[in-house]
Amino acid sequence: MLIPTRSDDEKTVMGLFSLVPELKDLAHLNLVLSLYNRESFHLLFWQPAGQDDVKGLIGYQDYNDEVIVVRHLIVTPGAPKKATNAQILTELQERFPEKVVMGSLDTQTNIDKWRKHYSKPKSYN
Repeated sequence: MLIPTRSDDEKTVMGLFSLVPELKDLAHLNLVLSLYNRESFHLLFWQPAGQDDVKGLIGYQDYNDEVIVVRHLIVTPGAPKKATNAQILTELQERFPEKVVMGSLDTQTNIDKWRKHYSKPKSYN
């Protein structure tokens, strides 16, 4: 299940972001975290149903009324990456069924794989 992060979750969020090699530099990490303080940027933890541990984090931007752009998709090392990514993205799409989930340059490959294997095609009738 997707759970909105709170201000007191900063250490957990930073820990998950530290799993991303490009964000090992503290200055760069703080810059990325500052983006998520903007109104259109959001962070959600992902926690498997029936478990207490957070297994992932998704950062997305409400780009406009029709599009959500996934900026970050992070899975903890112990979780199966492909299946967990798919579950996170499916839950995000179910949360916003009227919007199209798209990726950034860093996340589009994951979005494409998810769309191909896990999502149901929209009917345009």
